[in-house]
Amino acid sequence: AIWVLSRADAGYPRCFKKRLGEDSPPILYGCGEGSILDTGGLAVVGSRNVTDPLIEYTEAVGRLTAESRRTLVSGGARGIDQAAMRGALGAGGCVAGVLGDSLERAVVRREYRDALMGGRLVLMCPYDPAARFQVGHAMQRNKLIYALADAAFVVSSDYGKGGTWTGAVEQLDTLKFVPIYVRSNGEYGKGIEGLRDKGAIPWPNPRSPESLEACLNVRIGSGSICPDGGTTAPDEPDESATSENEPDEESAEPTPPSAPAKVPVDKPSETLFATVRTLLERMEEARTEASVAACLNVSKAQAGVWLKRFIDERIRELFKQTDELRTEAEVAEALGVVGTQIRSSLKRLVDEGTLEKLPPPVRYRRAGSIGPLFDREV
Repeated sequence: AIWVLSRADAGYPRCFKKRLGEDSPPILYGCGEGSILDTGGLAVVGSRNVTDPLIEYTEAVGRLTAESRRTLVSGGARGIDQAAMRGALGAGGCVAGVLGDSLERAVVRREYRDALMGGRLVLMCPYDPAARFQVGHAMQRNKLIYALADAAFVVSSDYGKGGTWTGAVEQLDTLKFVPIYVRSNGEYGKGIEGLRDKGAIPWPNPRSPESLEACLNVRIGSGSICPDGGTTAPDEPDESATSENEPDEESAEPTPPSAPAKVPVDKPSETLFATVRTLLERMEEARTEASVAACLNVSKAQAGVWLKRFIDERIRELFKQTDELRTEAEVAEALGVVGTQIRSSLKRLVDEGTLEKLPPPVRYRRAGSIGPLFDREV
């Protein structure tokens, strides 16, 4: 039941042609529902030798991906790859496995049989189905995993060596197909820290399909979050700017490679801000301009605009359903934000008529509230 596709065939994955161009594999071998290869989703990759708790954690990520009705993409290797695939398949989800070797042996494995026959799994390999493991093949297939996805999550990685490290660094430094997330909880080691230093985003540990979808809608371009929530291909060479072909919307005003992409900081799109809001809600450290800029991989100016809007929204929600009096310190503690940021937001909301500021001792309440001027303690 192994099928063969060439670049000339109609069923050849469009994402390979778009992102890899002439470097896309001339021949693909596979088994299962080939249409899954063009559905995007979350790529989950990591080391082969990991602890049982990390296997359980990765299986949970796979289950959430299935519950979100998004495809999980991985490499089929033991350890993190197989754990992610197992979690997604066990929850009834769709999986695309990109193998570097031994396709003919993988397709007859008992744990894959029902999913292959049920149209929920596709196993694909750019090499002969009988090919044995080779380091070069394993390294080359990494870019195929990223090319199939909308975002990627690196659960674990060695530092400076191994396929997981090499593939992630290639994406962060050169190809930039998708945003790269790295694990942000537990002891994650020097490899994850190294990827963060190169621009990877801390994984916000989504717990719902909606928050996972927000992670998949982030787009990274030239080291910055870009505003339209899609995915991006690598930057074209400079000479394309002088071509007579009509430029696309993203490259109409190119910026130098070292400069952050232009983002409408005053009025970010609702799609983008929904993603930003989710990431800010998941932050464990204090939300400052510097910490938000580091978390979202944006400039401090962009971080400041988004943080201001985030705090204003949270304060409105805090006072919306209550007449309770709150001091500035109580508001700051409730929102997990430092006092200076709270102070400016409270002033804005008083000026716009959303809140009322009561005489000393200074407290705030919802505008139009009929509650007491003094709290019970006083």
